[in-house]
This record gives sequence, C-alpha cells and structure tokens, in this order.
Amino acid sequence: MTEAEPRDRLAAALVEMAGAADDNIQRSDAIRGRALRLLEQIDGDVPLADLMRRESGPRIVELLSANLATLSEAGATLRGTQAEALRAEGLTMEQIADLFGVTRQRVSALLQASRSRAAPNARGDIDRT
Repeated sequence: MTEAEPRDRLAAALVEMAGAADDNIQRSDAIRGRALRLLEQIDGDVPLADLMRRESGPRIVELLSANLATLSEAGATLRGTQAEALRAEGLTMEQIADLFGVTRQRVSALLQASRSRAAPNARGDIDRT
C-alpha cells in the first residue's frame, strides 16, 4: 500500500475534525443542560456530594474530559497534516510557522509527529478508522 498524498491525509483529518466537532457539540449540549440543572439545585439544602451522586453518567466532568481529549487528538492530526500539505506545496517551516502562529521548531515537531502517525498506516500495521 502506498502512502497517501498530503492533501488526501489533510482531507481525512478535516473529516475527522468535523466529526470530533459534531461529537463535542452533542456533549456540550449535555454539559449545558446538566450545568443548568445543577445550578437550580445548589441553592437548596442538599449537600453538593449528594447532588453529584444523583447525576447520571457520564457526569459533567467526564463529558468535559471527553471534549478536551477529542479536540486534542483531532487537532493534533489536523495541525500535522496541514503542515505536511503546506510543506509539500513548497512552503518553508518559517512560512508555516508564521501561518500557524508558532515557532519553526514547533512546526518541525508537528511534521515529525505527523509522519510518525502516518507511517504505521502506510505499512498497514494500524487501521485508525
């Protein structure tokens, strides 16, 4: 199996990011609803620990953690594949760093991480779908 072109990997990363955003929207709606319910209940005499024990899972803190993890994973893939695609178009690491608002060293790290993520897929070792 041949390695996917940078634009193909970027397209896949964009699809992944859109899906991650959709997942986060759903969790964010649940977080909002639970936060508003808890806000209504904290003025009463019931201890906070009891209110939190009553909350059905996943709890607010679990939903928040899931949102952060989802964005972090999809974002890392997207940044790396964007950097690769720009590099393939001939941009220097300095130019990419300027576009991303980071240092050249950070772009180098993004490119290395992206190549590491792509390499197992190119060999067929890992199916990340």
